[in-house]
Amino acid sequence: MGDVSQSATDNAIRPTRRALVVENDLSSRELLARVLRLKGLEATTAIGAAQAAALLLYDAPSAYDLLLVDLNLEPVDGVELLRHLAALPPEKRPGKIVAIGDSLAPFYPRLKELKMEMETFQKPVHLPSLMKVIEGLGGGGDQAPARL
Repeated sequence: MGDVSQSATDNAIRPTRRALVVENDLSSRELLARVLRLKGLEATTAIGAAQAAALLLYDAPSAYDLLLVDLNLEPVDGVELLRHLAALPPEKRPGKIVAIGDSLAPFYPRLKELKMEMETFQKPVHLPSLMKVIEGLGGGGDQAPARL
């Protein structure tokens, strides 16, 4: 019985890690959210930058341990969403930011202007490598993340 009480206490002390997945492609959005949930994160999804901005405004960006954002969003791309976050003090931002895109090269100059730490992955995302980043174990695998 002591083990059950201790486990319940540990769960009450340790908050659930939260993630926000911003992706306009339904299958990619749901796949990423499902993988995050399997890893024990509470995953919220947004279809585009406007919906993500509303969620971040409602919850506060720092309420999320992880932000996965597709750079190829329309009509407002993911870099513009990240630009708003870059204006915040680091402690007010999501814990870890991962930018994902079909082709990252066109976005790199604008991403570097943000002067914000983030990981980047080109699609299709190598999920084991992404999970290593999320777990804080660094890159690796077939597709190592690029750090900006």
